[in-house]
Amino acid sequence: MIAKIKQGKGFGGLVSYANDIKDKDTNIIASEGVDLSTNKSIVASFNIQAKARPTLKAYVGHISLSFSPEDYKRMSDELIAEISRKYLQRMGIVNTQFVIFRHHDKAHDHVHIVYNRVDNDGNAITGDSNFKKSAAITKSLTREYGLTFGKGKTNVNRDRLKGKDAAKYRMYDLITAALKECHTWDSLKLSLSKKGITMDFIHRADGSVKGISFSDANITFSGGRIDRSLTLGNIQKILTDERQTVNAVDNIGNEGYTANGVAHDIDNTKSSSYSTSSSSLYSDNVENLSITESESTSTVNDTGDASTGMSDVVGAVAELVLQPHAVPSVGGGGSSRSDDDDKDKKKYKPRRR
Repeated sequence: MIAKIKQGKGFGGLVSYANDIKDKDTNIIASEGVDLSTNKSIVASFNIQAKARPTLKAYVGHISLSFSPEDYKRMSDELIAEISRKYLQRMGIVNTQFVIFRHHDKAHDHVHIVYNRVDNDGNAITGDSNFKKSAAITKSLTREYGLTFGKGKTNVNRDRLKGKDAAKYRMYDLITAALKECHTWDSLKLSLSKKGITMDFIHRADGSVKGISFSDANITFSGGRIDRSLTLGNIQKILTDERQTVNAVDNIGNEGYTANGVAHDIDNTKSSSYSTSSSSLYSDNVENLSITESESTSTVNDTGDASTGMSDVVGAVAELVLQPHAVPSVGGGGSSRSDDDDKDKKKYKPRRR
């Protein structure tokens, strides 16, 4: 069981997405204090109560709860609703309006809980985006109900996957297979290209490399979004042999090398110092809703480390090998989030009913 928490303003786009019957095969399994007649009436119900606390800007609450595909057969509407209610209660999200929408468009069961952060007495709900608290609660509920803890991607039934999930697992399988045979960035890039997978770097605003992404046709994920084992730093450890440290890599391709903590170009005319500080898949990606997102996820960079040192090291190496002559544009396709959003996002607009 995994929880993702978001806050923002504007119920319209979120309700339209959460109650998308056509594309998500949605059904409402529980609610409190909301007129469920139409999407418009649901939004109106939330907005009326939100006005009782006009100073609260992020009055929209949104939580997605996802369960293991292995529990699919036993996850009835009643059971999911019961677990969801207990999660809300333990998170302190009580005495307020909510609607629990169940989606049936993924291989794993998941629900979207839309709630009002202005409670029935006009008070603001606080502490509802505490990541550590949420993680402890989901683990506890998983144990209490005998649910399956995530066991990695190897046990997931690929035949039941669709859309982005199918593409993500295909990339995971192909990349991990290639890494067993490849020992350099060049060989990895060539091997993946033969399978239809494109490998690119993710840049910061200053042009430096902060991560890596993979594309299959028009679907793109950062390495960390595919699996934490496929972050830039973790791939670098594999390519350089686990017996070596990152800053001991030399003679990479014909473009340059690293030695003694300094990245050099081939003719040694440029150098730059860097630091060598070291430091699951049941999520439902809700994209570009008309709310300001504040996810309750830990902040790490795409290398999987808590500091930026490893990212800088790997970035220096990777730039020299794969893009020695490229001049990155500002932003370079990166974003302010550590695990960059998929490039194929689209905005959801309220659906007329």
